[in-house]
Amino acid sequence: MLKITKNIDEANLITHASKFHADEVFATALLSKIYPNSTICRVNEVPSNISDEKIVYDIGFGIYDHHMKDFDLRHDSGVKYASFGLIFKEFGIKYLETIDKENALAAYTMIEHDLVEGVDAVDNGEFPIVTAPYNYKGIESLINDYNACWDDDTDNDLYFLQVVDIISSYFDRVVLHTLAKIKAKKYVDEAIINSSDYIMILDKYMPFKDIVITSELEQAKDILFAITPSNRGGYNIHTIPRDKSTHETRMDFPKEWGGLVDKELQKVSGVETAVFCHKELFLAVASTKEDALKMAKIAILNGEIDK
Repeated sequence: MLKITKNIDEANLITHASKFHADEVFATALLSKIYPNSTICRVNEVPSNISDEKIVYDIGFGIYDHHMKDFDLRHDSGVKYASFGLIFKEFGIKYLETIDKENALAAYTMIEHDLVEGVDAVDNGEFPIVTAPYNYKGIESLINDYNACWDDDTDNDLYFLQVVDIISSYFDRVVLHTLAKIKAKKYVDEAIINSSDYIMILDKYMPFKDIVITSELEQAKDILFAITPSNRGGYNIHTIPRDKSTHETRMDFPKEWGGLVDKELQKVSGVETAVFCHKELFLAVASTKEDALKMAKIAILNGEIDK
């Protein structure tokens, strides 16, 4: 369990005091897993005679800091490192190997791209462009909201421990989902190879869209729909996005199906057990696998295949 102290001599982890941010919170969460029962000290300045045995990050101009004027270390994507990225680069694979040694490197690469780079980018002022007419609060906002309010005299160290605990739990879920996705690739690849008539069938739902989109298998380029069991019963028929950056699909369901359910959809589609078609045309449901396959085939017959 992570402890916090005001005495730097008692700590093995050192980061900056005052307002905390996503990068050192994530870095602390990871370090607390690598070094269980750690003690952290949040300081305004790092003493010049600090012990080499202490890990100092996001402050002090050391190897885990990114605030130096000439600092320009970047991820392969071009995003500049912040303290989370520097700590993850040093300790990430070591930690992941304790969970799944065989898939540690693949998980490291995916987590770096899907999580670490985003945290580093925002801390370096590279904010995502959001054009929606509402305010979206992401991970950084969640962490920021744990800082003490202006009229709250509570020691911010207490809130720091609270948010590190939350992010530590969240990071565990990211790792589990990442490893599950890596393990799913074997089964999705088999389904891609066995696909026919532009349709892929999976015997169990698992993350598949990114795998299909990025697959180097020749058959993957032709897949327009994927059928999986639904956890609500029946079978889902999924469209396939054109790429990871868009919701535009390779092919939609017929427009006249959009928003219809049960008897209305059955009448329009001619499929006896049709249950639902999303109004945005990216998902449909049937009670049986045979009818799910029939709905996909009807959609393909009514659509225009872009070869």
